[in-house]
Amino acid sequence: MCLCRAREKGTFGMMKRWLLVGLVMWVMMWGAQPLAAQEDRIMHTVQVGDSWLALAYRYGVPVADLRVANPQLNRQRQPVMGTAVAIPGSGGERMGALSRPYGNVLATAVRLNQSPWQLALPNGLATPYRPLLYAPLFAPGGDTPPREWPVGITGLELSQPIPQPGQALAIRGTVAADEPVTAILGATAMDSFVADGRWLALTGTGAFYGRRQPELTIQVAGQPLWAQPWQFEDPNLWEYQSITLTGAAAAIDQESIRQERERLFAIWEQNSPTPQWDGPFQLPIRDYLEITSAFGARRSYNGGPFSTYHEGVDFSAYGGTAVYAPAAGTVVVAEPLYVRGGAVILDHGLGIYSGYYHMAEVLVSVGEVVQPGQTIGAVGTTGLSTGNHLHWDLLVNGVWVDAQAWLAQDMACWILAGWARPCEN
Repeated sequence: MCLCRAREKGTFGMMKRWLLVGLVMWVMMWGAQPLAAQEDRIMHTVQVGDSWLALAYRYGVPVADLRVANPQLNRQRQPVMGTAVAIPGSGGERMGALSRPYGNVLATAVRLNQSPWQLALPNGLATPYRPLLYAPLFAPGGDTPPREWPVGITGLELSQPIPQPGQALAIRGTVAADEPVTAILGATAMDSFVADGRWLALTGTGAFYGRRQPELTIQVAGQPLWAQPWQFEDPNLWEYQSITLTGAAAAIDQESIRQERERLFAIWEQNSPTPQWDGPFQLPIRDYLEITSAFGARRSYNGGPFSTYHEGVDFSAYGGTAVYAPAAGTVVVAEPLYVRGGAVILDHGLGIYSGYYHMAEVLVSVGEVVQPGQTIGAVGTTGLSTGNHLHWDLLVNGVWVDAQAWLAQDMACWILAGWARPCEN
Protein backbone atom coordinates (compact mmCIF):
# COMPACT_ATOMS: atom_id res chain seq x y z
CA MET A 1 0.00 0.00 0.00
CA CYS A 2 2.75 2.43 0.92
CA LEU A 3 4.69 1.52 -2.20
CA CYS A 4 1.68 2.21 -4.42
CA ARG A 5 1.14 5.55 -2.82
CA ALA A 6 4.78 6.45 -3.38
CA ARG A 7 4.48 5.44 -7.01
CA GLU A 8 1.29 7.50 -7.33
CA LYS A 9 3.01 10.50 -5.83
CA GLY A 10 5.99 10.04 -8.13
CA THR A 11 3.74 9.76 -11.20
CA PHE A 12 1.73 12.80 -10.16
CA GLY A 13 4.91 14.81 -9.61
CA MET A 14 6.19 13.78 -13.04
CA MET A 15 2.93 14.90 -14.65
CA LYS A 16 3.16 18.26 -12.92
CA ARG A 17 6.70 18.71 -14.18
CA TRP A 18 5.67 17.85 -17.75
CA LEU A 19 2.69 20.19 -17.51
CA LEU A 20 4.97 22.94 -16.31
CA VAL A 21 7.43 22.32 -19.15
CA GLY A 22 4.57 22.33 -21.63
CA LEU A 23 3.23 25.58 -20.24
CA VAL A 24 6.64 27.21 -20.51
CA MET A 25 7.02 26.01 -24.10
CA TRP A 26 3.52 27.28 -24.96
CA VAL A 27 4.35 30.70 -23.51
CA MET A 28 7.63 30.76 -25.43
CA MET A 29 5.93 29.82 -28.68
CA TRP A 30 2.76 31.85 -28.44
CA GLY A 31 3.64 34.51 -25.89
CA ALA A 32 6.54 35.71 -28.02
CA GLN A 33 4.34 35.97 -31.08
CA PRO A 34 2.58 39.26 -30.12
CA LEU A 35 6.03 40.78 -29.45
CA ALA A 36 7.21 39.78 -32.89
CA ALA A 37 3.99 41.09 -34.37
CA GLN A 38 4.48 44.36 -32.54
CA GLU A 39 8.01 44.63 -33.91
CA ASP A 40 6.58 44.31 -37.42
CA ARG A 41 4.15 47.15 -36.80
CA ILE A 42 4.74 50.77 -37.61
CA MET A 43 2.88 53.69 -36.04
CA HIS A 44 1.29 56.10 -38.50
CA THR A 45 0.14 59.60 -37.53
CA VAL A 46 -3.27 60.13 -39.09
CA GLN A 47 -3.73 63.09 -41.41
CA VAL A 48 -6.81 64.43 -43.13
CA GLY A 49 -8.02 61.91 -45.72
CA ASP A 50 -6.31 58.92 -44.06
CA SER A 51 -9.36 56.67 -44.05
CA TRP A 52 -9.08 52.96 -43.27
CA LEU A 53 -9.35 52.25 -46.99
CA ALA A 54 -6.68 54.80 -47.91
CA LEU A 55 -4.30 53.36 -45.31
CA ALA A 56 -5.01 49.83 -46.54
CA TYR A 57 -3.99 50.75 -50.09
CA ARG A 58 -1.02 52.80 -48.90
CA TYR A 59 0.54 50.02 -46.83
CA GLY A 60 -0.84 46.98 -48.62
CA VAL A 61 -2.70 45.75 -45.54
CA PRO A 62 -6.33 44.51 -45.57
CA VAL A 63 -8.81 46.82 -43.89
CA ALA A 64 -9.87 43.96 -41.61
CA ASP A 65 -6.28 43.64 -40.31
CA LEU A 66 -6.11 47.37 -39.65
CA ARG A 67 -9.28 47.20 -37.61
CA VAL A 68 -8.02 44.24 -35.58
CA ALA A 69 -4.79 46.13 -34.81
CA ASN A 70 -6.78 49.25 -33.88
CA PRO A 71 -10.01 48.06 -32.21
CA GLN A 72 -12.76 50.59 -31.62
CA LEU A 73 -16.40 50.37 -30.62
CA ASN A 74 -17.78 52.34 -33.57
CA ARG A 75 -16.78 50.49 -36.74
CA GLN A 76 -18.15 53.28 -38.92
CA ARG A 77 -15.70 55.78 -37.45
CA GLN A 78 -12.63 56.68 -39.47
CA PRO A 79 -9.14 57.07 -37.93
CA VAL A 80 -8.84 60.20 -35.77
CA MET A 81 -6.74 62.96 -37.32
CA GLY A 82 -3.78 63.79 -35.11
CA THR A 83 -3.57 60.37 -33.41
CA ALA A 84 -1.35 57.36 -34.17
CA VAL A 85 -2.64 54.06 -35.56
CA ALA A 86 -0.78 50.76 -35.79
CA ILE A 87 -0.03 49.35 -39.25
CA PRO A 88 0.57 45.58 -38.90
CA GLY A 89 2.90 43.64 -41.19
CA SER A 90 3.45 46.46 -43.66
CA GLY A 91 5.60 45.63 -46.66
CA GLY A 92 6.31 49.28 -47.41
CA GLU A 93 4.38 52.28 -48.71
CA ARG A 94 2.72 52.71 -52.09
CA MET A 95 2.08 56.06 -53.69
CA GLY A 96 -1.06 56.71 -55.67
CA ALA A 97 -4.52 58.22 -55.59
CA LEU A 98 -8.04 57.11 -54.74
CA SER A 99 -10.39 58.02 -57.56
CA ARG A 100 -14.16 57.68 -57.79
CA PRO A 101 -15.11 55.59 -60.85
CA TYR A 102 -17.33 56.91 -63.61
CA GLY A 103 -19.48 53.87 -64.47
CA ASN A 104 -16.64 51.34 -64.67
CA VAL A 105 -12.87 51.00 -64.52
CA LEU A 106 -12.52 51.64 -68.24
CA ALA A 107 -14.16 55.06 -68.05
CA THR A 108 -12.02 55.99 -65.05
CA ALA A 109 -8.86 54.82 -66.83
CA VAL A 110 -9.70 57.02 -69.80
CA ARG A 111 -10.21 60.00 -67.51
CA LEU A 112 -6.89 59.34 -65.73
CA ASN A 113 -5.05 58.47 -68.97
CA GLN A 114 -4.04 55.04 -67.61
CA SER A 115 -4.32 51.46 -68.78
CA PRO A 116 -7.56 49.81 -67.56
CA TRP A 117 -5.55 46.80 -66.34
CA GLN A 118 -3.27 49.10 -64.32
CA LEU A 119 -6.37 50.04 -62.34
CA ALA A 120 -8.06 46.64 -62.27
CA LEU A 121 -5.19 44.54 -60.90
CA PRO A 122 -4.22 46.66 -57.83
CA ASN A 123 -7.90 46.74 -56.89
CA GLY A 124 -8.31 42.95 -57.06
CA LEU A 125 -10.65 43.09 -60.07
CA ALA A 126 -10.71 40.24 -62.60
CA THR A 127 -11.69 42.53 -65.46
CA PRO A 128 -11.83 46.30 -66.02
CA TYR A 129 -15.02 46.05 -68.08
CA ARG A 130 -17.53 45.13 -65.38
CA PRO A 131 -19.77 47.91 -63.93
CA LEU A 132 -18.82 48.98 -60.41
CA LEU A 133 -20.66 50.07 -57.33
CA TYR A 134 -19.88 53.55 -56.02
CA ALA A 135 -16.48 52.99 -54.41
CA PRO A 136 -13.05 54.56 -54.83
CA LEU A 137 -10.41 52.95 -57.03
CA PHE A 138 -6.70 52.94 -56.23
CA ALA A 139 -4.60 54.38 -59.05
CA PRO A 140 -0.91 53.64 -58.35
CA GLY A 141 1.83 56.10 -59.22
CA GLY A 142 2.92 59.62 -58.44
CA ASP A 143 4.73 60.87 -55.37
CA THR A 144 1.87 61.34 -52.88
CA PRO A 145 0.12 58.73 -50.73
CA PRO A 146 -3.52 57.81 -51.41
CA ARG A 147 -6.07 59.74 -49.39
CA GLU A 148 -9.85 59.64 -49.40
CA TRP A 149 -11.10 63.20 -49.92
CA PRO A 150 -14.68 64.49 -49.94
CA VAL A 151 -16.15 63.96 -53.40
CA GLY A 152 -15.56 67.16 -55.37
CA ILE A 153 -12.60 68.37 -53.23
CA THR A 154 -8.93 67.47 -53.43
CA GLY A 155 -5.79 68.45 -51.57
CA LEU A 156 -7.38 69.14 -48.18
CA GLU A 157 -5.12 70.89 -45.65
CA LEU A 158 -5.67 71.73 -41.98
CA SER A 159 -4.25 74.87 -40.38
CA GLN A 160 -3.27 72.84 -37.27
CA PRO A 161 -2.78 69.06 -37.22
CA ILE A 162 -3.69 68.94 -33.50
CA PRO A 163 -5.56 72.13 -32.49
CA GLN A 164 -6.07 73.45 -28.99
CA PRO A 165 -9.17 75.05 -27.42
CA GLY A 166 -9.52 78.75 -28.10
CA GLN A 167 -7.72 78.69 -31.44
CA ALA A 168 -8.89 79.79 -34.86
CA LEU A 169 -9.15 76.86 -37.29
CA ALA A 170 -9.08 76.80 -41.07
CA ILE A 171 -9.39 74.16 -43.79
CA ARG A 172 -8.53 74.68 -47.44
CA GLY A 173 -8.68 72.64 -50.62
CA THR A 174 -9.32 72.63 -54.36
CA VAL A 175 -12.83 72.15 -55.75
CA ALA A 176 -13.81 70.72 -59.10
CA ALA A 177 -16.60 73.26 -59.52
CA ASP A 178 -17.75 76.37 -57.69
CA GLU A 179 -20.56 74.50 -55.93
CA PRO A 180 -21.62 75.31 -52.36
CA VAL A 181 -19.67 73.39 -49.72
CA THR A 182 -20.76 72.85 -46.12
CA ALA A 183 -18.36 72.05 -43.30
CA ILE A 184 -19.34 71.27 -39.69
CA LEU A 185 -17.00 70.73 -36.76
CA GLY A 186 -18.86 68.90 -34.03
CA ALA A 187 -22.09 70.90 -33.83
CA THR A 188 -20.63 74.16 -35.24
CA ALA A 189 -21.23 75.10 -38.88
CA MET A 190 -18.07 76.67 -40.27
CA ASP A 191 -17.93 79.77 -42.46
CA SER A 192 -17.40 78.33 -45.95
CA PHE A 193 -16.16 80.17 -49.05
CA VAL A 194 -15.67 78.98 -52.65
CA ALA A 195 -14.02 81.06 -55.38
CA ASP A 196 -12.03 80.32 -58.55
CA GLY A 197 -11.68 76.61 -57.85
CA ARG A 198 -10.57 77.08 -54.23
CA TRP A 199 -12.40 76.31 -51.00
CA LEU A 200 -11.83 77.66 -47.50
CA ALA A 201 -13.66 77.05 -44.23
CA LEU A 202 -13.09 78.92 -40.95
CA THR A 203 -14.23 78.68 -37.36
CA GLY A 204 -13.00 78.88 -33.79
CA THR A 205 -13.42 77.04 -30.51
CA GLY A 206 -13.93 78.52 -27.05
CA ALA A 207 -11.41 78.21 -24.24
CA PHE A 208 -13.70 75.68 -22.49
CA TYR A 209 -13.70 73.34 -25.51
CA GLY A 210 -11.44 70.84 -23.75
CA ARG A 211 -9.81 67.65 -25.00
CA ARG A 212 -12.14 65.88 -27.38
CA GLN A 213 -12.49 64.28 -30.82
CA PRO A 214 -15.23 66.12 -32.71
CA GLU A 215 -16.32 64.89 -36.10
CA LEU A 216 -15.37 67.07 -39.06
CA THR A 217 -17.96 66.65 -41.83
CA ILE A 218 -17.68 68.13 -45.32
CA GLN A 219 -20.12 67.92 -48.19
CA VAL A 220 -20.16 69.41 -51.67
CA ALA A 221 -23.69 70.13 -52.89
CA GLY A 222 -25.28 66.95 -54.27
CA GLN A 223 -22.40 64.68 -53.19
CA PRO A 224 -22.05 62.12 -50.38
CA LEU A 225 -21.14 63.28 -46.89
CA TRP A 226 -17.47 62.90 -45.85
CA ALA A 227 -16.52 62.63 -42.17
CA GLN A 228 -13.39 62.16 -40.08
CA PRO A 229 -12.84 62.80 -36.35
CA TRP A 230 -10.21 65.35 -35.25
CA GLN A 231 -8.15 65.20 -32.05
CA PHE A 232 -8.04 68.31 -29.81
CA GLU A 233 -5.49 68.62 -27.02
CA ASP A 234 -5.91 70.90 -24.00
CA PRO A 235 -2.60 71.94 -22.40
CA ASN A 236 -4.50 72.81 -19.22
CA LEU A 237 -2.13 75.71 -18.54
CA TRP A 238 -4.91 78.25 -18.12
CA GLU A 239 -4.50 81.07 -15.63
CA TYR A 240 -7.05 81.32 -12.82
CA GLN A 241 -8.07 84.78 -11.63
CA SER A 242 -10.21 85.57 -8.58
CA ILE A 243 -11.79 89.00 -9.01
CA THR A 244 -13.62 90.94 -6.33
CA LEU A 245 -16.16 93.52 -7.49
CA THR A 246 -17.15 96.28 -5.10
CA GLY A 247 -19.14 99.49 -5.21
CA ALA A 248 -20.49 100.48 -8.63
CA ALA A 249 -18.72 97.56 -10.34
CA ALA A 250 -20.69 95.08 -8.21
CA ALA A 251 -23.98 96.70 -9.25
CA ILE A 252 -23.53 96.48 -13.01
CA ASP A 253 -26.58 96.55 -15.24
CA GLN A 254 -26.98 92.96 -16.50
CA GLU A 255 -29.68 93.94 -19.01
CA SER A 256 -27.36 96.52 -20.60
CA ILE A 257 -24.66 93.85 -20.85
CA ARG A 258 -27.09 91.46 -22.57
CA GLN A 259 -28.28 94.07 -25.04
CA GLU A 260 -24.73 95.08 -25.92
CA ARG A 261 -23.68 91.50 -26.62
CA GLU A 262 -26.82 90.83 -28.64
CA ARG A 263 -26.23 93.87 -30.82
CA LEU A 264 -22.55 93.03 -31.40
CA PHE A 265 -23.21 89.38 -32.24
CA ALA A 266 -25.58 90.54 -34.99
CA ILE A 267 -22.47 92.15 -36.51
CA TRP A 268 -19.95 89.41 -35.73
CA GLU A 269 -22.06 86.68 -37.31
CA GLN A 270 -21.97 88.35 -40.73
CA ASN A 271 -19.23 87.50 -43.19
CA SER A 272 -17.99 88.91 -46.48
CA PRO A 273 -16.43 86.54 -49.06
CA THR A 274 -13.15 88.41 -49.57
CA PRO A 275 -10.17 88.97 -47.24
CA GLN A 276 -9.36 92.66 -46.85
CA TRP A 277 -5.83 92.18 -45.51
CA ASP A 278 -2.75 91.37 -47.61
CA GLY A 279 -0.13 90.62 -44.97
CA PRO A 280 0.40 89.19 -41.48
CA PHE A 281 -1.47 90.75 -38.56
CA GLN A 282 0.52 92.87 -36.10
CA LEU A 283 0.07 93.79 -32.44
CA PRO A 284 -2.35 96.71 -32.05
CA ILE A 285 -0.15 98.41 -29.42
CA ARG A 286 3.60 99.00 -29.43
CA ASP A 287 4.20 100.69 -26.09
CA TYR A 288 2.71 98.76 -23.19
CA LEU A 289 3.81 97.83 -19.69
CA GLU A 290 2.71 94.19 -19.56
CA ILE A 291 0.02 91.74 -20.55
CA THR A 292 -2.18 91.64 -17.47
CA SER A 293 -4.67 89.02 -18.67
CA ALA A 294 -4.27 86.53 -21.51
CA PHE A 295 -7.04 84.94 -23.53
CA GLY A 296 -8.83 82.09 -21.78
CA ALA A 297 -7.92 83.05 -18.21
CA ARG A 298 -10.53 81.41 -15.97
CA ARG A 299 -12.36 83.94 -13.83
CA SER A 300 -14.19 83.77 -10.52
CA TYR A 301 -16.14 86.83 -9.32
CA ASN A 302 -16.65 87.50 -5.62
CA GLY A 303 -15.76 83.95 -4.63
CA GLY A 304 -18.04 82.27 -7.17
CA PRO A 305 -17.15 79.38 -9.50
CA PHE A 306 -14.63 79.72 -12.33
CA SER A 307 -17.46 79.61 -14.87
CA THR A 308 -16.27 82.31 -17.29
CA TYR A 309 -13.04 83.10 -19.08
CA HIS A 310 -11.32 86.19 -20.48
CA GLU A 311 -12.32 86.59 -24.13
CA GLY A 312 -9.39 88.75 -25.24
CA VAL A 313 -5.93 90.02 -24.31
CA ASP A 314 -5.38 92.93 -21.90
CA PHE A 315 -2.38 95.23 -22.37
CA SER A 316 -1.58 97.51 -19.44
CA ALA A 317 -0.43 100.90 -20.80
CA TYR A 318 -0.38 104.58 -19.94
CA GLY A 319 -3.48 106.58 -20.80
CA GLY A 320 -3.26 108.14 -24.24
CA THR A 321 -0.97 105.42 -25.70
CA ALA A 322 -1.71 104.98 -29.42
CA VAL A 323 -3.74 101.98 -30.62
CA TYR A 324 -3.15 100.79 -34.20
CA ALA A 325 -5.03 98.69 -36.73
CA PRO A 326 -3.18 95.33 -36.93
CA ALA A 327 -4.38 94.73 -40.50
CA ALA A 328 -6.58 96.29 -43.15
CA GLY A 329 -10.29 96.30 -42.45
CA THR A 330 -13.54 98.23 -42.44
CA VAL A 331 -14.74 100.00 -39.29
CA VAL A 332 -18.13 98.61 -38.26
CA VAL A 333 -18.30 100.02 -34.69
CA ALA A 334 -16.73 103.28 -33.45
CA GLU A 335 -18.47 104.62 -30.32
CA PRO A 336 -18.62 104.40 -26.51
CA LEU A 337 -20.29 101.19 -25.23
CA TYR A 338 -21.58 100.35 -21.75
CA VAL A 339 -19.22 97.42 -21.04
CA ARG A 340 -16.43 98.02 -23.54
CA GLY A 341 -16.19 101.80 -23.22
CA GLY A 342 -14.55 103.57 -26.15
CA ALA A 343 -14.78 100.84 -28.80
CA VAL A 344 -13.62 100.18 -32.34
CA ILE A 345 -14.46 96.97 -34.20
CA LEU A 346 -12.88 96.11 -37.57
CA ASP A 347 -14.27 93.73 -40.19
CA HIS A 348 -11.31 92.05 -41.93
CA GLY A 349 -13.43 89.88 -44.24
CA LEU A 350 -14.25 86.14 -44.23
CA GLY A 351 -16.09 86.51 -40.90
CA ILE A 352 -12.97 87.71 -39.04
CA TYR A 353 -13.41 90.67 -36.65
CA SER A 354 -11.08 92.39 -34.20
CA GLY A 355 -12.12 94.69 -31.33
CA TYR A 356 -10.35 97.41 -29.28
CA TYR A 357 -11.98 98.53 -26.05
CA HIS A 358 -11.86 100.86 -23.02
CA MET A 359 -10.18 103.54 -25.16
CA ALA A 360 -10.12 107.18 -24.10
CA GLU A 361 -10.35 108.31 -27.74
CA VAL A 362 -11.87 106.84 -30.89
CA LEU A 363 -10.15 108.26 -33.98
CA VAL A 364 -12.01 106.51 -36.81
CA SER A 365 -15.63 106.40 -37.99
CA VAL A 366 -18.00 103.66 -39.17
CA GLY A 367 -17.50 102.75 -42.82
CA GLU A 368 -13.90 103.92 -42.92
CA VAL A 369 -11.39 101.51 -44.44
CA VAL A 370 -8.24 101.47 -42.33
CA GLN A 371 -4.77 100.27 -43.23
CA PRO A 372 -2.32 98.33 -41.05
CA GLY A 373 -0.51 100.62 -38.66
CA GLN A 374 -3.12 103.37 -38.86
CA THR A 375 -3.97 104.95 -35.48
CA ILE A 376 -7.55 104.09 -34.52
CA GLY A 377 -7.68 105.28 -30.89
CA ALA A 378 -5.87 105.83 -27.59
CA VAL A 379 -5.65 103.76 -24.40
CA GLY A 380 -8.00 104.69 -21.59
CA THR A 381 -10.10 103.23 -18.80
CA THR A 382 -13.66 103.75 -20.04
CA GLY A 383 -16.61 101.37 -19.69
CA LEU A 384 -16.34 98.60 -17.09
CA SER A 385 -12.62 99.06 -16.49
CA THR A 386 -10.51 99.36 -13.34
CA GLY A 387 -7.42 100.99 -14.89
CA ASN A 388 -5.76 102.14 -18.11
CA HIS A 389 -5.45 99.24 -20.52
CA LEU A 390 -6.34 98.04 -24.00
CA HIS A 391 -8.58 94.99 -24.35
CA TRP A 392 -7.99 93.37 -27.77
CA ASP A 393 -10.13 90.52 -29.01
CA LEU A 394 -10.54 88.51 -32.21
CA LEU A 395 -13.56 86.59 -33.46
CA VAL A 396 -13.78 84.00 -36.24
CA ASN A 397 -17.19 82.67 -37.30
CA GLY A 398 -18.73 84.46 -34.31
CA VAL A 399 -16.40 82.72 -31.82
CA TRP A 400 -13.77 84.46 -29.67
CA VAL A 401 -10.30 83.05 -30.35
CA ASP A 402 -6.82 83.70 -29.00
CA ALA A 403 -5.38 86.66 -30.93
CA GLN A 404 -1.86 85.86 -29.72
CA ALA A 405 -2.13 82.30 -31.09
CA TRP A 406 -3.45 83.78 -34.36
CA LEU A 407 -0.23 85.82 -34.64
CA ALA A 408 2.07 82.97 -33.57
CA GLN A 409 0.54 80.55 -36.11
CA ASP A 410 0.59 83.18 -38.89
CA MET A 411 -3.03 82.34 -39.68
CA ALA A 412 -3.51 85.46 -41.83
CA CYS A 413 -0.87 84.35 -44.34
CA TRP A 414 -2.00 80.69 -44.20
CA ILE A 415 -5.49 81.78 -45.23
CA LEU A 416 -4.19 84.03 -48.01
CA ALA A 417 -2.13 81.13 -49.39
CA GLY A 418 -5.38 79.18 -49.68
CA TRP A 419 -6.65 81.90 -51.99
CA ALA A 420 -3.36 81.86 -53.95
CA ARG A 421 -2.57 85.37 -52.73
CA PRO A 422 0.88 86.57 -51.70
CA CYS A 423 1.32 87.64 -48.08
CA GLU A 424 3.21 90.91 -48.12
CA ASN A 425 5.22 92.07 -45.14
